[in-house]
Amino acid sequence: MRGLWVVLVAAALATVAALTAVVAAQRALVYIVPLYSYPCCGYEQEWGKLLNLHTDKEVWVVVNVDDGPGSSVDSTYVSVISGLKQRGFKVLGYIYSSYGRRSLETVYSEMDRWIRFYNVDGFFIDEVSTSLETYSYYSSIYSRAKSLGKYVVLNPGTNIDPRFFNIADKIVVFESPLEEYVNFSYLDYSSAAPDRVCTIVLNTPPDKVDYVVQKAVANGSRCVYVHDRADKWQTGDSAYFYLSPYLSWLSLPFLLIQICVDEQVGRGRRGA
Repeated sequence: MRGLWVVLVAAALATVAALTAVVAAQRALVYIVPLYSYPCCGYEQEWGKLLNLHTDKEVWVVVNVDDGPGSSVDSTYVSVISGLKQRGFKVLGYIYSSYGRRSLETVYSEMDRWIRFYNVDGFFIDEVSTSLETYSYYSSIYSRAKSLGKYVVLNPGTNIDPRFFNIADKIVVFESPLEEYVNFSYLDYSSAAPDRVCTIVLNTPPDKVDYVVQKAVANGSRCVYVHDRADKWQTGDSAYFYLSPYLSWLSLPFLLIQICVDEQVGRGRRGA
């Protein structure tokens, strides 16, 4: 029976080692959370969930008032953004760039309004071109943000030349549904710290969340957001109107480790 005990203990240790590796990877995760619904009138519960999120992860929240900061201050957003910052979350103001075709003057104006209206921590630049011909355009945005003491997150939503990490604090290198993620191949982003490489995967069922996270981490992306909803923005039902139910899931491996250890050791004792 001693031999069986040794085998069971070895199995338990192997289980712990495997789960510990998952935990180590997941503990390094950064959440990037686009939440674009208005914080009232049916969507206040989504913002309430975010404000009450219990996590030890770093959280970056993307706020979109009106395809940008809007033309005047909205007191509802002032209150919500203040609450997010009190939680220690980073708040990014949404700005679209029309793939480098929007004038820099317009982009700069929106940056100034985001700061003046809501004192955001930085900017989420959407519709980012992957062409190196637009590098100087985004470099100008980055330089302007840094002169204001703010962060820049670029969102091409797909692979981009790693040199763009020289002009961004983070880059979203994938933003699409799970069915596209399955066949997606990351470029080599090893020159950038993993928490700067972001992955957003939509329309993901619960049994695929671990797959998404593990693939991202294995490819040097530790900044993630996994959502159960599809983005039906054409019908006015964007996934980004709702908070992902998966944000708190990534703490589960701690519980699983204890369950597995108890079960394996318990079997060993019963076998002895």
